[in-house]
Amino acid sequence: MPKITVESKNNQYGIIYGRIDDYNWYALVQKEKVSYGINPVTLEKGDGKVSRLFVYKKFSSKIPNNFIKSVVADYRHKWNWLEKDKKELITRLVNYLELRYSLKVLKSKAK
Repeated sequence: MPKITVESKNNQYGIIYGRIDDYNWYALVQKEKVSYGINPVTLEKGDGKVSRLFVYKKFSSKIPNNFIKSVVADYRHKWNWLEKDKKELITRLVNYLELRYSLKVLKSKAK
């Protein structure tokens, strides 16, 4: 089971930064599900809160090509890149983000 941590967040815009296992990530999470969001079940475009997701591994090298090779997932209203062998990791992250924001909405309505 991957370990997911949130390192910083900006609730005004829905941007969240964090880590999942050895990867860094940032996501833009909408308050409501949107047609251009990631579906948390299928990872296809549609009916999700995560409208942007970028997952990558930091390298200490200054060589630009290393950065390109480190990208695991890049979603900006559609998939630009998704490593096939990391789909389970991405699914867990998307579901975590969906659940995290759903709980915040329920919590704030209960007050």
